[in-house]
Amino acid sequence: MKRLLFIAHRVPYPPDKGERVRAFHEITALAQHYRITLAAPVHGRDDRAAARGLEPWCERIVLAPAGGAVGLMRGAWRLMSGRSVTEGFFCTARMAGLLDDEARREPFDLVFAYSSGTLPLALGAEAPLRIMDLVDVDSAKWLSYAESARWPLRWLYRREERGVRDLERAAVARCDAVLLVSDAEARALGVTSQKVMAVGNGVDMDYFRPAEPNTRGTPSLVFTGTMDYRPNVDGVCWFVREVWPLLRRNVPDLEFTIVGRNPARAVRALAAEPGVAVTGAVPDVRPYLAAARAVVIPLRIARGIQNKALEAMAMGRAVVGSPAAVEGLDVVVGEDLLQAESPDKWRDAVLGLLTDEPRRLAIEHSARRCVEQKYTWSARMAPLVELCRNLADSRPRAEAQEAHAPRVRAGGVSAAAGEQG
Repeated sequence: MKRLLFIAHRVPYPPDKGERVRAFHEITALAQHYRITLAAPVHGRDDRAAARGLEPWCERIVLAPAGGAVGLMRGAWRLMSGRSVTEGFFCTARMAGLLDDEARREPFDLVFAYSSGTLPLALGAEAPLRIMDLVDVDSAKWLSYAESARWPLRWLYRREERGVRDLERAAVARCDAVLLVSDAEARALGVTSQKVMAVGNGVDMDYFRPAEPNTRGTPSLVFTGTMDYRPNVDGVCWFVREVWPLLRRNVPDLEFTIVGRNPARAVRALAAEPGVAVTGAVPDVRPYLAAARAVVIPLRIARGIQNKALEAMAMGRAVVGSPAAVEGLDVVVGEDLLQAESPDKWRDAVLGLLTDEPRRLAIEHSARRCVEQKYTWSARMAPLVELCRNLADSRPRAEAQEAHAPRVRAGGVSAAAGEQG
């Protein structure tokens, strides 16, 4: 079997949050065809322990310290030199050296890099072929942050947007293929190239199985997600501020549970509102999804495909999402899920689910059927496996190696040529 280097920006295990789920399933799919060496930064003892969970799929695992205060200092230096905090935070000379050692021990046939921050490592690794999974257009995320921030954060976010955009363009220029999570994200990249393709996310159908319809007891809504992640924080705070009073006015005993690790201070404060509960980290989100009459995803800032929507749909729960949360999903709005934007539309959509049981049950059934037909991980990863095999089989190593010279070190990359800054 050929040897594949998978570079991740975080240890992709356990697969219990968005950035880990996709990378984990990419690894498990590719492991059927390649001998995988995983390279990932670690931020603490928990990451080193978690990485051992990937041993069934990875022949070798290479870890190096990153992030933390030193990572922020590296990021700040990159920012001041016109590059991005992202690459400084995740890319280290230590990791670059370890990958050089690995390539000298036995050459790699293919490098697969996950997230734009790993691009300098991918370009510096000794290998004939490179695939970059950008997942989302992160530069657009930083731009949206800037638009809603005040100085000096606005300035910082705009600088980061430019630096990350350079990474994204360099990925298209220097890699053999660039992946994004949806056609919408591919369009948002703003680069026309045959190298760019969409490979969507899936959902574990066996783990997220339909629960019994919740038709009794206190009516409840739920939101799940990492609760120190800015789009989640912004979304639930907006929902409680703008929509929750309208709903409680019509359904006084309605409850709203916010489920997820590391709730920010603004999220914790929401628990003071009547009917709102904030759980913090939980061992399993499924009981909370099962107990809900409906799942709400009121994100105003969102990129890519929302795994939380797929998981809720797989459990046969009716979902109401914002346009940003629904974008990129291959669904029929009004049948597989509902969409709302203004507070009044949110009120009407949620109340409709709470008061019209036959319609809610029909949406729940349609939601599960939709993900069964379109969102199994095996189906979603098949194009990725085919891409890797076609590239590796169609391009001789010497020819591919020549196309990528000269090599790039972890210090930085320019959009035009990918050279060290």
